[in-house]
Amino acid sequence: MIIVSALFIALVLGLTSALHFYWAAGGMWPARDEQSLARTVIGGNGIAGMPDRRLTIAVASCIALAAVWPMLWLGWIVTPAPDWLLTAGMAVLSIVFIARGIAGFVPAVKKMNSEEPFATLNARYFSPLIVLLGLILTVLLLTDPRVTP
Repeated sequence: MIIVSALFIALVLGLTSALHFYWAAGGMWPARDEQSLARTVIGGNGIAGMPDRRLTIAVASCIALAAVWPMLWLGWIVTPAPDWLLTAGMAVLSIVFIARGIAGFVPAVKKMNSEEPFATLNARYFSPLIVLLGLILTVLLLTDPRVTP
């Protein structure tokens, strides 16, 4: 189960990161123009365009790091980072993902991000998936397979 969980995180976040890099390069899918794309994937009230490409690259890079972090933490990828840092990273990722996912259901946050189709996509897909990822990260953290009896 640990293997499947870590690979699921890597797949979902790897694809999400790749999409962000694609958007930073000027890609428009799944929309037809920049304003439609911004309303679909960001949803901030009155949004007219995508954020600066450098910001999108930074977000894509953070998501890519989150995709590989469980593999670093599980020891599948060798790193000189100390265990405490890897564990702290897992804890931070768990909290950030759960908080972001739950925030998508908070009325005040929903009101700030009410552009369609983002609002509907966030409620149906984005937020539940992000909470799920956070819970899986938490389970991985709590079932630390690196600890041997």
